[in-house]
Amino acid sequence: MCPNESEMNIAASCTAPSSTVEINGHAFAPPGKVETTSLKAHEKQQQQRKLYKADENPPLLLTFLFGFQQVMVSVSVLVSIPFLISDEVCPGRDRDQLRVRLIAATFVTCGIGTILQTAFGMRLALLQGVAFAYIPSIKAFMSMEEFRCHATVDDFVPPALYENKMAIIQGTLMASSGITFLIGATGMVGKMTKFISPLTVSSLLMLLMLSSVKITVERMEKHWISLVMAAALFATVLYLARVRVPFPGFSKGRFRWIRFNLFGQFPYLTAILFSWSLCWLMTVLELIPKDSVARTDKNATELAIQNAPWARFPFPGQFGPPKFNIGLFVGFLVSAQTTLFEAVGNYHAVASISEERPPPSHAINRGIMAEGLGCFISGLIGSGVGITTHAENVGVVGITRVASRVTMLFGGLTMIAFGVITKLGAVLSAIPDPLVGVILATSMAMVGGVAIANVQSVDLHNTRNVAILGFSIMMGMVVPEFYSRNSDVVRTGYATLDQVLKVLLNLPMFVGAFAACVMDNSVGGATRAQRGLRERGAVWERAADGRDVYAFPGPIQRIFSAIPIVRSLPFIPRQKAKKTKAPIIGEQLENSV
Repeated sequence: MCPNESEMNIAASCTAPSSTVEINGHAFAPPGKVETTSLKAHEKQQQQRKLYKADENPPLLLTFLFGFQQVMVSVSVLVSIPFLISDEVCPGRDRDQLRVRLIAATFVTCGIGTILQTAFGMRLALLQGVAFAYIPSIKAFMSMEEFRCHATVDDFVPPALYENKMAIIQGTLMASSGITFLIGATGMVGKMTKFISPLTVSSLLMLLMLSSVKITVERMEKHWISLVMAAALFATVLYLARVRVPFPGFSKGRFRWIRFNLFGQFPYLTAILFSWSLCWLMTVLELIPKDSVARTDKNATELAIQNAPWARFPFPGQFGPPKFNIGLFVGFLVSAQTTLFEAVGNYHAVASISEERPPPSHAINRGIMAEGLGCFISGLIGSGVGITTHAENVGVVGITRVASRVTMLFGGLTMIAFGVITKLGAVLSAIPDPLVGVILATSMAMVGGVAIANVQSVDLHNTRNVAILGFSIMMGMVVPEFYSRNSDVVRTGYATLDQVLKVLLNLPMFVGAFAACVMDNSVGGATRAQRGLRERGAVWERAADGRDVYAFPGPIQRIFSAIPIVRSLPFIPRQKAKKTKAPIIGEQLENSV
């Protein structure tokens, strides 16, 4: 007998047990039908599901390997900044010694920043690395006559001269990082994100990928070994991802073969080790010329490893008391705000890849606070530039399908170990440039894919949205290219303002994202739903398991919630009632049918 339709508000067919049931406009299948007919769909969903989500912990050995893989992907980028800084401050014959000190400081700073970001900031799998946006400001500052370099690598330069330049960079970076920290602590960035739609984020990520093409080609074209690694990496990511490799193991009192998804879990690590070993083998067998960039016995590489001490912990103020320069301060402020814009885009990207709801404002506020604190530590220790979230590591999360924050904590500890044990850092810095280009290319390809997927909630049938997306990307490519060819066109008569414009107009991510944000919030013709803003909130409404990866652990969250002053801070998660209307209706159906 059917239930009373007026009481239950159910319209169903009693003669057809397998028919669907309509409740308040929602169609549901009876529980038995769901279990029998959707098994294949469920299995397909399980195959596509991420192996480890943000709050899941892999086994200890796998956790270490996942974290080590993330470090291996970013190590070449982490090392490249100390090389650039050491050339800018003009240390003369002390260049290699300064590089070792900067490399150690960079690894320690990025390791501490990664732990802060993962544990207390966004609480997602985010690796903190050096920010290239600070390099244009440093180059412009060092081009001034009183700081211009006139020495070669064979000349003696008194340590006081280049240490004075490093002290200025240190103090100015510490001052500018305080502004970034305050932007997050006061909730300003959280309010700003309400005006950042998927159009802005997608244009920023797309321009990040496009801006890396030049440096990727420059590195890959140096040797054909890059094609070998590219083939190996594409094979592990696309064709061998589901192949289970047998390994000998011990279980239930006897030895047996255990099959493990090696290529799917460690595509970068296996491709790097394979290609690097091939470079070493060709070097030993003298199959490549003496001056080839693919050789592993280059004089500069061996010299850097020999000069690196076994252990050295970077200490605060290693270049002397911090100093300050107003011109460099303004440049660093612009660089910091550019990385802030990029970081917010990376936050949304990693949340989408991790299959989590878009980050709320309190999580974004904490993330920016963590980056500001990391930049302050960078200035205190003396690595030369600020830190930010690395987009290539966001791409690794998507390819490996490992979004566990614990793996990134191990990655942070690994970077600290590389900074303290400087021999290891020097060895890792010897990865050939062609291999670095392949790593960058594949990681940026994943970032570009995320940029395209990020606009799926936007109504692309609306001409207004398509025009904004296209115009912003084109402006991000045209304006920096035009300014690089005509740098003398923009002259305001104020040296400081010219320096600020020089930094801004040379950054494609800033130009494109700023243009997209302005047009998206000023041009009419689309509702919030058509702009993709409503769909961002709907993701949380569909979450029925009660998980909130952005909140602190239970005991800490309860302590914060019990203190009214702390609870009202813009970076503290608040306990809110969850919108679970659809799951509640489903429970009523299961209990009544």
